[in-house]
Amino acid sequence: MEIEYVLIFIGVILALLLLYFGFTRLIKNKELNNKVMSTIDINALLTALGGRDNLTDVKSSPSKLTVALKNHDLVKVEDIQKLGASGIVEGKENLSMIFGKQSSLIAEDLKRYL
Repeated sequence: MEIEYVLIFIGVILALLLLYFGFTRLIKNKELNNKVMSTIDINALLTALGGRDNLTDVKSSPSKLTVALKNHDLVKVEDIQKLGASGIVEGKENLSMIFGKQSSLIAEDLKRYL
């Protein structure tokens, strides 16, 4: 009779361990697959910036996306504003666009396309 209780206790412990490790593995895999992407059309942004070949570097801050450009003449500012940029500042070698909280996500997406 005592052996049956010991076997049941060991079985319950093993089942709990399997459930624990199974759920932790599921949660870790789910977090890896839930990559957040930006809500704007990256292809349209690349076109408005003059194409992939026109970009040399992409940086972001919490609210601003900055790209280094080879040729400023290829940039279509109106198209960038239509994509949701609330402000654009043109520098000598770069272009800064204010996209708000989306800026870092847009930068990650642009880096994937380059």
